[in-house]
Amino acid sequence: MAHELTKIDGLALANDGAWHGMGTVVKGAMNPFSALRIAGLEWEVEQSDAITGVFNAGEQDEYRVSTDSAKVLLRSDTKTVLGVVGPDYQPFQNAQLAELAYGLRSAADGTVEVETAGSIRGGRRVWMLLRGKTVEFGAPGDETVPYLFLANGHDGSLALKAIPTGIRVVCSNTFHLALGARRNAMSFRHTLNLNTRVEELAKCIKNWENTIEKGATVARTLAKTPVTRQQVQDLWVDVVQRLDGPVPQSPKNGWEERRRERAVAGLAHAARVFDAESQQFGANLWVAANAMTNWIQHSRAEESVRTKDNAVRTYAAWDGTVADDVATALDAAVELVA
Repeated sequence: MAHELTKIDGLALANDGAWHGMGTVVKGAMNPFSALRIAGLEWEVEQSDAITGVFNAGEQDEYRVSTDSAKVLLRSDTKTVLGVVGPDYQPFQNAQLAELAYGLRSAADGTVEVETAGSIRGGRRVWMLLRGKTVEFGAPGDETVPYLFLANGHDGSLALKAIPTGIRVVCSNTFHLALGARRNAMSFRHTLNLNTRVEELAKCIKNWENTIEKGATVARTLAKTPVTRQQVQDLWVDVVQRLDGPVPQSPKNGWEERRRERAVAGLAHAARVFDAESQQFGANLWVAANAMTNWIQHSRAEESVRTKDNAVRTYAAWDGTVADDVATALDAAVELVA
């Protein structure tokens, strides 16, 4: 299943349902502890002291070997295995994630609420998405809802992360504030001192606010910069080449032909978006940059995320190379501002 929601996963959403029709929709935003309950995240991660392996089970020469150099993580309610980790690994429980979200909410004077919360892969991944105040970006009416994505892994392959991200309401084009979400992410490994270091995450709310303001400032600067059609096309070609290398003018093989076809398709996609949005917001550098990020997230991402569903691509973009590619496009636009 593309959504990766299993029968033992839960999902809570504020106001609007999800594309896959699953989860529980509630009226209004949730506080973190309500979200924890509604999303079915009130279970804990249990850990073994050691691992015992059974060899030649049922045979006459059956034997067992134990080791304390690794341990098994279990989901407390279903007793399903979440992962096998090293001896120093320390779980960061779902309840702690809610407490962290509540602390960030308090730091923002109660203006931050939980937009969505849930788990995927049977609980191996959990998250809470905090929603901030709507911010006007670029031009009047061009609004963005800033989010702070709190993600955690329970299988040993994902650190605790706090990642600023956002969705541009005008065209539903997700982009990552302040030149890319991953650049502003905070990441914490699951080690013995994780709980004490969580206090550092209190800084997230300040960093988030600074990121939003910085992103808004950049957007407004770009929106005030008019561009000609030639400048727009030069920007798009520059971004395509930064991402995929020089566009082959005379392809010599199938690989170069595909690269050229993707570049041409990307430029055509950006042109359609630009023509539509420039009618409302004007022919400026902000609209030109967003036309390219639209291609990156809505078409180019299909090759890496392997799905045509926008919601799935958006989720993958939170912690994938798509975020870096969006940052590359915005970097190129910012460099054109004198």
